[in-house]
Amino acid sequence: MNYYILMNDYTSSIMPRYLHAIVDTKKQVNNNWDYNGSEYSFPYYMKEPECPNQLFLLCNKDIGALKFNYYNHGASHIASDNFIDLFSDLKICEVISKKLIATSIKDGNTLRDDFNYMYFIGDDTFLDSNRSELEEDRLGSLIPHKLTINNPHCIDVFTLRSTLLADFLFLSEYAAEILVKKKVSGVKIIKLDDAFKNYCIDYGYDIERKRKKIKKKLP
Repeated sequence: MNYYILMNDYTSSIMPRYLHAIVDTKKQVNNNWDYNGSEYSFPYYMKEPECPNQLFLLCNKDIGALKFNYYNHGASHIASDNFIDLFSDLKICEVISKKLIATSIKDGNTLRDDFNYMYFIGDDTFLDSNRSELEEDRLGSLIPHKLTINNPHCIDVFTLRSTLLADFLFLSEYAAEILVKKKVSGVKIIKLDDAFKNYCIDYGYDIERKRKKIKKKLP
């Protein structure tokens, strides 16, 4: 089976390179755009039972138009109700989803109320490490030169915990076809073999500079 990875398309006018906002459990309003950082670590706090079902995306003055329907936000994913509907017939790995209300820090006005904040619980059982080609870089991250997927239960959408492609959404061919057919703006669907090359371009990752230094043996 062919696999693909869903990535932000930063060449799209609707996809911000950096999202000027934070996620928190409560709304903050300040006429000078000042705000306090959340006391919780998102998205990991979502695993705690006391995490509320509704969260807030506190938007700064440079937030832009918020026209996207999907945004890869580090270890989390922001998706509109319409985007989630595309996954209704798909087999998806374990995921925690909370309602996300986008509000302006300046006046508290609601900018969008159809967002969802999602944390896909990564699972490295999807990774066939024996048939994959991985290299540990200087910081201990795994460079995915080649990934071989182990997916006996035919899950359509999943994430990994390890490698530099951890937390990106991996898509089955069926899932990728659905997104292509719906022409979702602001995203790109990349073949698995090309995903790391795209990652390097998007995030400025230089393999040669990140490789571990090999100590030369003295003669």
